[in-house]
Amino acid sequence: MLEVPTADNETFVRDLFRAWNDRDYDSIAESVAPDCTLVEEGSGRTLQGPEGFTRLAKAMFDAMPDGTFTLDHLTSQGDRVVVEYTGSGTQTGDLVLHAGTVPATGRHVTVQACDIYEVKDGKIHEGRAYLDTGALMSQLGLTEQSRG
Repeated sequence: MLEVPTADNETFVRDLFRAWNDRDYDSIAESVAPDCTLVEEGSGRTLQGPEGFTRLAKAMFDAMPDGTFTLDHLTSQGDRVVVEYTGSGTQTGDLVLHAGTVPATGRHVTVQACDIYEVKDGKIHEGRAYLDTGALMSQLGLTEQSRG
């Protein structure tokens, strides 16, 4: 369980990322308000509530069991927390993306991302996620890399 003072949103988000890396799905679910919405900008995919976050985490780690998230930069002001991070892992299982399911490629990927959370009373109430999907698709061998 994420035992964090509600006023310390930066610590809350650091603990959330630790829960992701530890595959602590209960703590992930407990960190999300029941009416929370997270929108993946670009794809438009929307995650709803604790179930949406937990389903995403399980799907990602089923596809990349060695996956990890490294916090690169975190800042907060009031209820808003912005976190830039690097995700990496080897895709040994099916990866469910907004456009469909990608069968295992055996390829290692490293992708930069940025999430913005509205955190109140120790829970995420709203979020937006920005992911370099072009780099992800290229590293999985699904698109040509630009040689510009």
